[in-house]
Amino acid sequence: MVESNDKGMAFFMKKYFMYFWKDKVFVITFVFTAISCFFITPSMEYLDYVDWKVPFIMFSLMVAVAGMYEADLFGYMSIKMVLRFHTLRWIALSIIMASFFLGMLVTNDAVLLTFVPFTILVTKQTGQEKYAITIIALQTIAANLGSALTPMGDPQNIYLYAYYGIRFGDFLRVMAPVAIGGFFILITMTGAFVPNIFSEPVMIAPKINRKKTIVALMIFLNALLCILRVYSEWIAIIVTVVMVLIFDRKLLKKPDYTLILTFIAFFIFTGNLGKIPGIVSFVSGRLENGTSVYLSGFFLSQFISNVPSSVLLATFTKQEYWPYLLQGVNVGAMGTLIASLASLIALKFVLKEFPRQGKEYILTYSFFCFIAILVITMAVFIFDGI
Repeated sequence: MVESNDKGMAFFMKKYFMYFWKDKVFVITFVFTAISCFFITPSMEYLDYVDWKVPFIMFSLMVAVAGMYEADLFGYMSIKMVLRFHTLRWIALSIIMASFFLGMLVTNDAVLLTFVPFTILVTKQTGQEKYAITIIALQTIAANLGSALTPMGDPQNIYLYAYYGIRFGDFLRVMAPVAIGGFFILITMTGAFVPNIFSEPVMIAPKINRKKTIVALMIFLNALLCILRVYSEWIAIIVTVVMVLIFDRKLLKKPDYTLILTFIAFFIFTGNLGKIPGIVSFVSGRLENGTSVYLSGFFLSQFISNVPSSVLLATFTKQEYWPYLLQGVNVGAMGTLIASLASLIALKFVLKEFPRQGKEYILTYSFFCFIAILVITMAVFIFDGI
C-alpha cells in the first residue's frame, strides 16, 4: 500500500514538473510578479496596469488561426503551392517565402507549426531529407522576419503597438528595413545553400471546409479591425466570443491561455517595477538613445526571448525611442534558440524526426542567423540613422 502511494506521488510530482517545465516562462513570470507584490501593495490599481487590448487581440487571433487549421486551409494552400514547382530549390523557396508572407498575418509560431511538418513530409517523400535541416532553418528565420513587419505578426508587436499607440502606417515604415532586408537575404541564402535538383512531390490537397474557413476569416477580420482601431478591444472580444459560441464552441479550447496569462502577469510585474523610483531611474538612464535601446532589446531577447524583453523594456523606454525597441526585439528573434519561442517549435520537430541531427541544425540555424543579423542591423543603422 505504501509502495503504491509512493508511486502515485512520484507520478503526481513528475506530471506537475513537466507542466512547469513546459510553461516555465509563465512560472518564472508568476514568481517574479508575486515577489513584486511585496514591494507594491496589491490593489484594484493592478487592473489598470493591464492593457486589455493585447490579451483580447491575441485571443481572437489564436481562435481565428485555430479555425483555419480546422478547415484545412493551410494544408490546402501549402500543397497547391508546392505542386507548381519541380526542383528542390524552387520548392524550398516557395515554402520559405510562404513562411515569410504568412507570418505577417497569423504569427510566426502558427506558421512554423504548419510548414515545418510539411517541409519534413516533402523532403522525405522526394528523398531529399539531407536538405530538410537547411530548409527548416531558413523557414524559421523567414517566419520570424516576416512576422516582424506587422502588429499582428508577433505577440511582442501586438503589445508594443498598443503600448505606444503606434499608427499602423508608422509601424510598417519602421519595420520595412527589417522585412525587406530579410526578404533579399532569404532569397540569396536559399539560392546559395539549396541545390536546383529535380524533385517532384506527389500529394493530394485536402478539401477545405468552407463554413469553418468563413467563420475563421471573419474572426480574423474582427481582430484586424481592432488592431486598426476601427473599434475597441471590448467590442472585438464580444464579437469573437459570440461567433465562437454560435458556430464552433470547440475553438474555445484552442488558444494558448498560458501565454495570455503570462502577458497579464508581465503587465502587473512591470507595473509594479514602474512604481519603484530607484529601478526606474537606474534602467531609464541606460536607455538614453536609439542605439542603447536597440541593443538592449536585441541582447536581452537572447536570454529571456523577445516577448518578455518587450514588456520589460517598454516600461522604461521613452515614447520617442519605440522604433528602436521594436526593431531590436524583432531582430533579436534571431540568434539563440530561446530568442523567439517560435524557434523552439522548429527545433522540437527536428529533434523528433532527425534526432541525430540536432547539433547540425543548431549550427546551421546559428550560422544563417549570424548573417541575417549582421546585414539587417547594418540596414537599420543606415536607413534609420541610429
